[in-house]
Amino acid sequence: MRMEKLLQTYWIELLFIGLLVVAIITGNKTVGISAAIVLALRLLRITPALELLSAKGINWGIIILTVGFLAPLALGKYSLEQVITVLKSPAGWIAIACGALVAVFGRMGVAASSTDIVVTLGVVLGTFIGVGVLKGSPVGPLIGSGMAVAAISLARMIFHF
Repeated sequence: MRMEKLLQTYWIELLFIGLLVVAIITGNKTVGISAAIVLALRLLRITPALELLSAKGINWGIIILTVGFLAPLALGKYSLEQVITVLKSPAGWIAIACGALVAVFGRMGVAASSTDIVVTLGVVLGTFIGVGVLKGSPVGPLIGSGMAVAAISLARMIFHF
């Protein structure tokens, strides 16, 4: 009976310790660092920081990711000719469409994350499995890039361009 009481009391801490262990075993730095930060904040009872991260963390992450995608452009790593080529090519338009689709799905996901516990917890668990076990990456814009690559490959096979 005492073990049941401990589990009821400390299940969240045990969950994060488990995430940390699996992240270490699978070599997933992203999940490991994230789990360690959240666990430390919880153990140190820095609730305001957890509340702030819960409320604003996704938006901050999206901003940082977007800056990461825009920085090469600002550094001049792409030429005007390359940008024009994107706008002229079928592959470019497929990539643009995938980016737009991901943005729409992202908006829907952000809205659902604050209202639908099944979606939120399911996505968290699925992302952990995808990252920890399948060696995926837990970020949205890269999903769009991956979708674009898959769609372009499929279109090239079908339409031979």
